[in-house]
Amino acid sequence: MNYKKQYAGGPLMAVDALGRPTPDVESGAPLNRENRLVGMFYFLWLGEHGCHKPYDVSKIMAEDPDIGHKPESPLWGGYGVYHHWGEPFYGYYCSNDEWVVRRHMKLLMQANVDFLFFDTTNAAIYAHNCKLVMRVLQEYHDEGWKIPQVMFYTNTASGKTVQKIYDEVYKPGYCKDTWFCLDGKPVVIAVKEECSPECREFFNIKMSQWPNEPDKLGGWPWMDFTHPQRVFANLDGVDEVINVSVAQHSGNIRFGDSALYGETSNCGRAYHNGVNDPEPDAWKKGYNFAEQFDRAIETDPPIVLITGWNEWIAGDWGSHTGDRPIMFVDCANYEYSRDLEMMRGGYFDNYFMQLVSYVRRYKGTDETPAYAAVPTVEMPIADSLSASPALYDSFNDGGFARHCEGQGGVIYTNYSQRNVLDKIGVMHDADRITFTVRTKDDLTDPRGAGSWMNVYLNTEGGVGYQYVLNHAPRKKGVTTLAKVTGQGDDLTAVDLADLPIAYEAEGNTLRISVPRKAIGLEKDGFTLWFKVADSREAYTKIEDFYDKGDVAPLGRLNFVYRGE
Repeated sequence: MNYKKQYAGGPLMAVDALGRPTPDVESGAPLNRENRLVGMFYFLWLGEHGCHKPYDVSKIMAEDPDIGHKPESPLWGGYGVYHHWGEPFYGYYCSNDEWVVRRHMKLLMQANVDFLFFDTTNAAIYAHNCKLVMRVLQEYHDEGWKIPQVMFYTNTASGKTVQKIYDEVYKPGYCKDTWFCLDGKPVVIAVKEECSPECREFFNIKMSQWPNEPDKLGGWPWMDFTHPQRVFANLDGVDEVINVSVAQHSGNIRFGDSALYGETSNCGRAYHNGVNDPEPDAWKKGYNFAEQFDRAIETDPPIVLITGWNEWIAGDWGSHTGDRPIMFVDCANYEYSRDLEMMRGGYFDNYFMQLVSYVRRYKGTDETPAYAAVPTVEMPIADSLSASPALYDSFNDGGFARHCEGQGGVIYTNYSQRNVLDKIGVMHDADRITFTVRTKDDLTDPRGAGSWMNVYLNTEGGVGYQYVLNHAPRKKGVTTLAKVTGQGDDLTAVDLADLPIAYEAEGNTLRISVPRKAIGLEKDGFTLWFKVADSREAYTKIEDFYDKGDVAPLGRLNFVYRGE
């Protein structure tokens, strides 16, 4: 199938807040490699075990550093209550928040993840939430996108759980294009002996490989306690799969509450070279994740399973007696947690950007093409898109608004959407670079609050942007080029007063050109990173590209246009 791409033949590019560039072929990433797949552990359980107010362990510890020895403190909220290890960037959301699900799927598609393996290891299948994810992915598939397909990971009461999944999802044929299949059958991770004959016949069953069990042929691990990680073989004894995790236990069931009691045997986010790095901000840098993924690239099995995307919570299952009365098994605070999804503050998008880079290093990517200059020809705006040699796609749901209940009954809303981006064309001649942007519906009036059809330009290949094209548009077709004066993730920009820019808007199409000399790209062989963004609220910092209006591409990443 010829899938849509969000880029005209080359990879999306950026430099993250730590100064780490995403690789392309020129900087060492391999060309696309066949038969290499990446799966992401994806959780469906937020809000499904009580919609009480969020109890955030990192914030609780900041309020009372000795809280681990005070199990009856009201800060904990009671025995068995689920606690967040930190605040997700999209708030303390519930898994039924479709706005969040759509953002997740777009980000994972941009990261080139091939499939999700849903956490149904504790016998709950979260049918409504898994179907929500599948419905959204089916929509994207039907629009022509290459989507991450889905499968399920079972363990407790595996046979009964697989039967539920089969009866709820597979037997009715729900969103069949979203099923992750190998050798012609949908994949499920299960205890095969517990499955019914019907399910054994229908599924390609991979064995549930728990980290404290002996190695199994055909076992797929969600976590590995061994350092360096093991590669697990298929039933024929051929290397098949390895796990890569953000942090991990070291043979001890109690991982998360290491944060409360100073235990150092477990491997936190900052673990590398055999120890947990004691530097205060080491947990933000993804040392353990990098070490694990380097191992996967070195051993090079055909499948990498990553733990994980959006776990966020853990229950307190301690006895409330003894030296360690609070017990968090899987996560507790920023150091002892396993999420790659963006967080509010803290590491922000460092781990997402690291994911993009490592998936590219493992799976490879396309080369970035260079486009020849076009003759200077005046043409109707209606012909401008088709005349552009480089075309870039955006999603058609950029107008999807948010209104959903999160933890504690908080209603999360986002009505910043306005113009829905559809397709972008770019071309250049001897003097100008021209952007043609088509939206789903007719363009709105440019006057008013927010950022109207801005084009952010990175001419240097570093962090942030140097210019904003169409920074202050006027109704009569006059706009501005602005110089970004903010540093790093700050998007503060000032108009270049002596350089008015003309734009054309007709129906659902905007065309705007910028003089190459004005942005320092007058020489041939230039490379430009860019993104298009529109919002009822102004963009003031990079993080706004993850949650305001419609942005192509989503988040920190950029399209690339290269001129010969």
